[in-house]
Amino acid sequence: MAFLHFDSLGVAALAGAVPDFIQHIPEAPDHPRAAYIKNFVRQTGVRQRHISVTEQTASDYAYAAVTAALDRAGWDAHSLDGLVFLTQTPDFNAATGNSFILHKHLGMREDALVFDIAQGCASFPYGLAVCAGFLQQPGIDRVALLCGDTMWPRYPNKEALLAESTFLIGEGSSAMLLEKRPDSPVDAALFSDGAGYHFLYDPWAGARHAWRRVPGVMPNGALYEGGPYMDGMEITAFSTMRVVESIQQFLRHIGRTIADFDGVVLHQANMQILRTMARRLKVAPEKFPTTVETLANTNGASVTLTMVDAYAGRKGPLNLLVSAFGIGLSWGVTSLAIDAGVIVPLIQCADRFEEDFLRPVEAATP
Repeated sequence: MAFLHFDSLGVAALAGAVPDFIQHIPEAPDHPRAAYIKNFVRQTGVRQRHISVTEQTASDYAYAAVTAALDRAGWDAHSLDGLVFLTQTPDFNAATGNSFILHKHLGMREDALVFDIAQGCASFPYGLAVCAGFLQQPGIDRVALLCGDTMWPRYPNKEALLAESTFLIGEGSSAMLLEKRPDSPVDAALFSDGAGYHFLYDPWAGARHAWRRVPGVMPNGALYEGGPYMDGMEITAFSTMRVVESIQQFLRHIGRTIADFDGVVLHQANMQILRTMARRLKVAPEKFPTTVETLANTNGASVTLTMVDAYAGRKGPLNLLVSAFGIGLSWGVTSLAIDAGVIVPLIQCADRFEEDFLRPVEAATP
């Protein structure tokens, strides 16, 4: 087990932002697909999602979140020594990175380090570990950890998006401000299993199939005809068995139990997986917040957006057990102390960076 311990890691602020458009799953009994929709809602828990219909992206939501977090912490963006953006849907090419877009729009210092990490739904524990590692260095005192993804580009147009009667994935970004703080211990454990990469991936998205994008047979015998692929049975078994066992192993390692935590926050994969994991971990309902019903599965931002939804507006310290899991296969678990007072209520974002769109040729001609 990749077990990590950090002695001086404090959370100065946490904020989350989602697009202001809400798409609802139609649950009318006379709907042509009423029986299927009822079963879908029962299994996934999803009833609505926030998704952009105005070409907002994860960087737009993240800017709204990080500026709100900076305001809550009383920090200036110029004081940030680093910014790490966890996303698998960058605005442009992956190497340009959403972190550079935020560096520009926030007006960060030239000597601040910024970069993206593509870690899918396991983003938070991996990103937290990376940021915590930087904060152990003498010259780094403040780092922003951003997570977020953009889903609407999967649809050919807005009409196709709005016509979707069932959906699992929503949009949103979060920003957590981390600082070097004495006597603030954080434990984490990270896990990987590359043998399962083909359970959750997009065979056509990268370079491997660039010249042969034709339908093919997956390792499990299923026919693949393009787009994101998931082996539902394998991912369910992975989440409800191996991830749960890793959480239990982590708890034994740090000498704590579920009862020692004020809340257990898990990646919001779907309600069926969440219920099974909660039952196996023996988590009381009042300590098990969920957002899959209202935000859907928001990928790498789901655990932080769930923290925002569940704990903003409260007072006092919180000890949270957080676990996220997904593509790779990768998964992680961390214990995290946070004061509820530093959490900003969830933001519904309508803004976007217009200057990041290319101007039409005729508009650009003097």
